[in-house]
Amino acid sequence: MLKSLFSRLSVRLIVTNAIRLLLIIEFITAFTNDRKLALAFSVIAFIATFIPAFLKRIGIDTGVEMQIVILMIIYGTLFLGEVRGFYEGVWWDILLKSVASIALSFIGLTVILTLENEDVLDASAFMLILLSFSVSFMLGSLWEIAEFGLDRMFNFNLQQLGTGVTAHDLLISAIAAIIVSTGGYFYTKHGGRNLMSNFIVKIIHTNPKLFRSRKYLEMSSEKIKALISKGEGPKLEFKSSLRTNLHTSSFDKNIEFSVLKTVVAYLNTDGGTLIVGVSDNGEILGLEKDAFPSNDKLKLHLSNMIKEHIGTQFKPFIDYELFAVDDKHVLKIDCLPSTKRVFLKQNSEEEFYIRNGPATSKLSGNALIDYISHRFK
Repeated sequence: MLKSLFSRLSVRLIVTNAIRLLLIIEFITAFTNDRKLALAFSVIAFIATFIPAFLKRIGIDTGVEMQIVILMIIYGTLFLGEVRGFYEGVWWDILLKSVASIALSFIGLTVILTLENEDVLDASAFMLILLSFSVSFMLGSLWEIAEFGLDRMFNFNLQQLGTGVTAHDLLISAIAAIIVSTGGYFYTKHGGRNLMSNFIVKIIHTNPKLFRSRKYLEMSSEKIKALISKGEGPKLEFKSSLRTNLHTSSFDKNIEFSVLKTVVAYLNTDGGTLIVGVSDNGEILGLEKDAFPSNDKLKLHLSNMIKEHIGTQFKPFIDYELFAVDDKHVLKIDCLPSTKRVFLKQNSEEEFYIRNGPATSKLSGNALIDYISHRFK
């Protein structure tokens, strides 16, 4: 673990110092050739390389991966400024504006959808698209303000290049935001993902206080802790993981079926709650070892498990949600008593389970017939 940490830190330091060195070389080159635009961008970008360290000092951890991405964006911004300094044509400027607007729109879309996937936002599809458009267009507008400020402070002509009309640039940003927000939303909801979403998820997990109200954090965390403190019983059971054998650290179908057996047993009896990510003695282990790329992927995996081995018709009786507790995530599955008998399908066989006190029991033969005739008459 320490070796991995030092490796990640060394990569960050190498990338950071390499970009700083490039920026220093760029500064010297720009100063020698009297290229004011490149000179200003190199200074601004060099100062910006210290932003992640500053944020960490005030309690905001961007993570090693995000810091590397930020540094690459900084250098990319410098390159864009350099290119615009050499090519002053209308169509070239429109092309650069469009590329920049699409990139900013993808950032806005990713931020909104990640917040929705992490349950920070709860809104309809229309509102998510509208919010994504708003954030994307805001980023484009801030870019225009930044260009205006550079023009005023350093006597550049960023906003005079190309079309020379800010309204045209904002129109390009709006069109890009509409296309990316609408198309990107439906693409993402059908399973598409990008690398940046993982970075944003990591920031949300590392800095929950920035994204959630204190009331929400305290209530959800304390409610789960209070529930866990009651210990296992007829209507409450704990599972250490959703799909990983913690002894072998590998995915195990038996672990998944253990979860599904309890769900089926609750459906066939009086209902109950299953909390995954907690040991039998109530220790909060979290679901991180299940190694899902996102919370949305974890929920999708559980949904597919239920669909394949229990049946879509029983989904209305099952409700599940992820909760952050002590910087870890646990999965709470609430089951209502089903109005029809429920079998667990495994390969070509079907098994029937019920709750017998704090345990899950399998029924077969006459016991199964008698129970079904009494419970589902």
